[in-house]
Amino acid sequence: MSEQYFVQVDGMTVGPLSSRQLRDMAAKGRITSNTQISKTLNGPWTPASKVKGLFASASPAPPESLPVPESAVLPTAAIVPVSAVPAMASQETRLWSGRRSQIVNLWSFVLCGLFCWLVVPIFVAAWRWLTVRCSSFELTSQRLRITTGVLSRRTDELELYRVKDTAYEQPFFLRLFSLANIILTTSDVSTPQVMIDAIPAEEARQLRETIRICVEQSRDRKRVREVDVI
Repeated sequence: MSEQYFVQVDGMTVGPLSSRQLRDMAAKGRITSNTQISKTLNGPWTPASKVKGLFASASPAPPESLPVPESAVLPTAAIVPVSAVPAMASQETRLWSGRRSQIVNLWSFVLCGLFCWLVVPIFVAAWRWLTVRCSSFELTSQRLRITTGVLSRRTDELELYRVKDTAYEQPFFLRLFSLANIILTTSDVSTPQVMIDAIPAEEARQLRETIRICVEQSRDRKRVREVDVI
């Protein structure tokens, strides 16, 4: 098994998971022979018992003993597929969180390194590192939160039903490091455009699709439709 997998556990879709993560879950009894597994987010789904080699070294636990696996959620900045949230659910669910890559500071770090003998550039580099480190994005089933600030903190929220369009872009510089941006065009007066920048390219592709589905679900839930007045 060398592809990515999605697993349904207690009504929650978890993934994408590598073949190693899948075997680990099976070895720990978090996946049974009846657990539904798919290689794509939208199916088709098949019982885990049909995945060749999955239970070679694992004894499956009974379904009723399965907890929601904390370890099944991928490491930092992993995306929980939107299928884990019922389309008409009113409960807000956290789907993804992440940070910009420090690559955005590359040229600043290079210049500060060249002039580090002046001492001041060292503090400039440290401040820029902290600025990125203390900034974060969080996507829920209803909104996008952007937190910024080192000493003073600020959190901006964008209701997803206000998102009009999404775009995926990879400027040449970011492409060198397999990073990408997601640009959201919104009807929000204060934030007509929102950018989730410098995140891993593959993660950005999945995140854009998750946002698109969440936007549709949020609009259906609130019965909102965008009308452009010319």
